Amino acid sequence: MSKMISRARYLRQLYPFREPSTSIDHLVIGGGAVGLSVAAGLVNTSGRDKTTFLVERREKLGQETTARNSEVIHSGIYYPLGSLKSKLCIRGRDLLYERCKRLGIEHKNTGKIVVATSQSQIPYLEKLQRHSQHPSFLRSPDDPSSSSIFTRLLSGEEARELEPDLSDRVCRALMIPSTGIVDSQGLVDSLSREIEEPEYNQGASSGATSEDRGEGVIVLGTRVVRIDKEQKGDGWVVQLETNWEGLEEGQKGDVESVRADVVVNAAGLGAVSLTEGVHVEGHSEDRDTVKMYAVKGNYMSYKGPGVGSVSRLIYPCPSANIDHLGTHLTLDLNGNIKFGPDVQPIGSTNESSSNPEFWEKHLSPSDSPDLIRQFSESVLDYLPSINPDNLQPDYAGIRPNIAPPGSGFSDFLIRHNYNHNHDSSGGRKGFIELLGFNSPGLTSSLAVGEYVSDLVAREIRGKYSKIGKGRERRLEHLAKGWEG
Repeated sequence: MSKMISRARYLRQLYPFREPSTSIDHLVIGGGAVGLSVAAGLVNTSGRDKTTFLVERREKLGQETTARNSEVIHSGIYYPLGSLKSKLCIRGRDLLYERCKRLGIEHKNTGKIVVATSQSQIPYLEKLQRHSQHPSFLRSPDDPSSSSIFTRLLSGEEARELEPDLSDRVCRALMIPSTGIVDSQGLVDSLSREIEEPEYNQGASSGATSEDRGEGVIVLGTRVVRIDKEQKGDGWVVQLETNWEGLEEGQKGDVESVRADVVVNAAGLGAVSLTEGVHVEGHSEDRDTVKMYAVKGNYMSYKGPGVGSVSRLIYPCPSANIDHLGTHLTLDLNGNIKFGPDVQPIGSTNESSSNPEFWEKHLSPSDSPDLIRQFSESVLDYLPSINPDNLQPDYAGIRPNIAPPGSGFSDFLIRHNYNHNHDSSGGRKGFIELLGFNSPGLTSSLAVGEYVSDLVAREIRGKYSKIGKGRERRLEHLAKGWEG
């Protein structure tokens, strides 16, 4: 395949339009935490006569972005007011803790300390605390302790009382009790059961009843190769290919074409390429162009001196543009310690467009001496007694960023580009894109499921789903100003 042509365009040439052989209501593309949450939300709220299919190209769920993150339950403190990341992270965090407790998903509310090792960093911690006390975060307007992101400023001495391994250079710290860790595979397994098993988790958090719930089906080992707007109707025609892995270039597996009222692109690292390949007859998509700027994050494991008393996550002050939270310490559920991730831009937007799977060759964690030295220098700043020789490359993850490295904060993009002035032959009604779901995507996933299921009910079904007035008002507030 020529490097000058996008993979999306190549697939449209290789797979000509095919009339659908069957029809479903909802098709969710991508079996990570976000896609699973969306599918579960649609199954629970769309009605018993509705069918939701989730297709995942791998043979197992949650094998890409979901399986290669830090498994941190984030507090939401770093993200700007009004952003989707702020709103969905806080809501998702609360839903995640509640779900874990109720369904026995392994997790731990560890808390987190952000540390300053110089006087110049203290204003940043104070800024974070003021942010957490903004009136929009207060559940009780006159009580700062009611903030949905509760924080407490600590002196250096107070920080070392809580975490004795911290450096004497730590002069101030910010404690954030709501941070934690979760078994991401346990969450994936729980959501897959909720999609396919009618009695699992029924009505516990979504407010769904047996009358609300539709049918859910998960299809593995199946990739999407083409998406077209239905020419005579309001739906979408999607071509699905099985038995595709291991094929030579130009070969095809088994292809089936289905019609869906609603298609949700939650394909993570493949989402931008899928969006690029969507075709709407007579409708230009040039203004909607999104590019992917893939970023690799390496993690280092550590066993040795200098961390024997650590019980919380420990973060340094992040970089000024908040595209990297510093080389921080996280724990797993067995108490093992790891550091990372760092930020390594990989490839180019052209490479990503021509070969959306190019990132797979970057999955091995880097073991370069320079990288290990950079990790050790950063960690020694706040944990001075570690032995840098004990840092070992552990694993690496890839972030599906949609903003260039160094450009500062980039929000999630949830897009339903439907202009109400268009008739059914124009616009993109029924095609919902979830793009740029990097951190805190795992924490936000359950809230994204709420958001999308409500968007479908409101903008496509023309009504609110039967989920209670409280949630309707909450999600309407979350959605305001952000739907495309």
